Amino acid sequence: MTTIQSKLVPAQIKLLLSALVLTLLVGCGFSLRGNIAIPLEAQSIWLVADSSKHRALVSEFNALAKANSLTIDESAENYITLSRVNFRRITTSINSSANVDEYTLRGELTFDINGPDESMIATNLNAFSERTFQYDANDAAASNSREAFLNKEVWNDLAQQILRQYAAHFKIK
Repeated sequence: MTTIQSKLVPAQIKLLLSALVLTLLVGCGFSLRGNIAIPLEAQSIWLVADSSKHRALVSEFNALAKANSLTIDESAENYITLSRVNFRRITTSINSSANVDEYTLRGELTFDINGPDESMIATNLNAFSERTFQYDANDAAASNSREAFLNKEVWNDLAQQILRQYAAHFKIK
């Protein structure tokens, strides 16, 4: 066997093994984290929210919906209505000098899922997320950056919970 043929055999085996592993992953139902399977009749959606007050949540929800191949349409038959949104920063602990040592960022919301002709599919559903971080007064810029990152994470988590509950109610039918 020539050297060219001997180099091709391992490459073909690698390709075959890669295809086999990929087939097994797809066959067992593996999907990337964050992907939500939503039935065809629920592919068009709208989030009814005061976008001036809840800009971060609406932005995260729309990005997540687009990532899951949903159509965001104001005239969609299915829509989600936010009835209560509460986001706050809570002092969790203080140090011996009575300065803030830890904060907790907490987001809570209540929403309804409405279907065609304004029929209620589900009402008073809740979503909750919180993150705790240590505040460093000596490095306030880094602490503020960390807080902004965790704020985004909380809103993303709430948007995922909304979309997962939405998908679950359409799968139950």
